[in-house]
Amino acid sequence: MGTIDLPKKRQHKIVLNTGDNFSTGIIDGHLDAVIIDSIEQVSVTINSNLGYLIFHNSQHKGVNYYAPRALLQGAMANIIVHDQFEKFKLNEGLDIRVDGPTNAKVTIILRFN
Repeated sequence: MGTIDLPKKRQHKIVLNTGDNFSTGIIDGHLDAVIIDSIEQVSVTINSNLGYLIFHNSQHKGVNYYAPRALLQGAMANIIVHDQFEKFKLNEGLDIRVDGPTNAKVTIILRFN
């Protein structure tokens, strides 16, 4: 029998109630996935503490896996250049906000590699 060595991924599990704000410390790495679990319909917004939007979903319900990507656009608008979608390379903290029905529990898992 053989063995398979899988790379270890870092992940952070955050449990919030609607109306809560949560700020992480500095995170260094590529954001690979956001997994959200909520039995109520909620809105989830993740911003960098530098001010740019990383993830937003205004109608989340259930358990879903999201792969947020940064859009890198071509340098010139009048020339056909293929846009690229890259993982967010983070070296800053994240601000997370959850809105929805009162006291709805939301679990968020952030995976990095």
